Amino acid sequence: MQSFDSAEIQARHRRLQELMKISGANLDAIIVLNTADLYYLSATVQTAHLLITPGEEPRLLVRKVLERARDDSPLEHIEPLASMKELPKQVKDLCGPPPWRIGMELDVLPASTFAFYSKLLGEETGIVDASRLLMANRATKSEYEISELRRAAEAQRILFEDIPGLISQAGISTCEVQNQLDCRARTLGHCGVLRLRGMNIGTGIGTVTSGPDGALPNHSHFPIGGRGPHVCVSQGGSMSPIEADTPIIVDYLMSLSGYHSDCTRMAVRGTMPDAAVEIYEKTRELLRFCEETIRAGSIPSKIYEEMVALANEKGIGDNFMGPGDLAVKFTGHSVGLEVNELPVLAPRFDEPLAEGNTLAIEPKYTHPDWGVIGVENTYAVRNDRLENLTEISEDIISAAG
Repeated sequence: MQSFDSAEIQARHRRLQELMKISGANLDAIIVLNTADLYYLSATVQTAHLLITPGEEPRLLVRKVLERARDDSPLEHIEPLASMKELPKQVKDLCGPPPWRIGMELDVLPASTFAFYSKLLGEETGIVDASRLLMANRATKSEYEISELRRAAEAQRILFEDIPGLISQAGISTCEVQNQLDCRARTLGHCGVLRLRGMNIGTGIGTVTSGPDGALPNHSHFPIGGRGPHVCVSQGGSMSPIEADTPIIVDYLMSLSGYHSDCTRMAVRGTMPDAAVEIYEKTRELLRFCEETIRAGSIPSKIYEEMVALANEKGIGDNFMGPGDLAVKFTGHSVGLEVNELPVLAPRFDEPLAEGNTLAIEPKYTHPDWGVIGVENTYAVRNDRLENLTEISEDIISAAG
């Protein structure tokens, strides 16, 4: 069963091949191993090497499982790779005799694996980083990809309808709410897996925190920390009961076909304090600013600077995007087959946004007693606007105290 057709795949190949030609990297080929990149370019997650040159048809060499790869993928050239010793022969068949300059995903490739391929491909082969090319290729989403994000967001909307019933239970903890939402997300079709790029970056499919436990910073690169269920995790919801009249933040990622929609909403059992509501409204005003100003051509680093300046102007700059000096240095990120894709609203991201980029924009504020307060929507960048894909009410979700 194929997830997307050959025309979609071929467009991705052509765009990557053009990037290879104009990048100045002088690559003879790219060997793709990372699951998200492999799926994007071949429509399968079976264990395989995808060989892509600047001009030849890509070749998928499958270690396990060949039959499933052929069922999954519309690629024409799908072959078994019975032994790793055959890989240099395949490269020679596509690229001619060495020396070769081969691109690989060095941002995620372990050093031991790099050493293995360096030895396997021979001393005349130079292995260089192609991760930026692969990520840039994935940054512009097709209408098919945007439709999958929109479909995931609709499931997210249905998921959030369960929140009032869950938080209305006296004594329930944020960890228990998180667990119940996880189960419900699976019944709605969630794949159950989040893919994030990088070393030691992991998270559950959603985060629910509240009160002082939710205000705790941690090791993660996210604006929401949390005590977590155990010291071995130290992130997200805890076993502490949710207090009445205390803000609850619910940040969930929905993925029905590998594409992640990211959305955050606020909730409360009882009545949220007026000062907390005021903070929440200020974060929503930051989102409205983004919706009014971001278009194709906008500069991510400038958007970040403007959001930080506006947070300071509104009086929420001290703990904006995290407590004090521990605040994360971004205000939004792209989503797709991985949660942390390009572009990013952050310093030094100076390449203009393009039609088809996606952004999960998440202005958030950490209060020492109430935890994290904020909002998040997933958008598609258009030439003349931001299109909100998460059409879910931003009203505070409430349940009787």
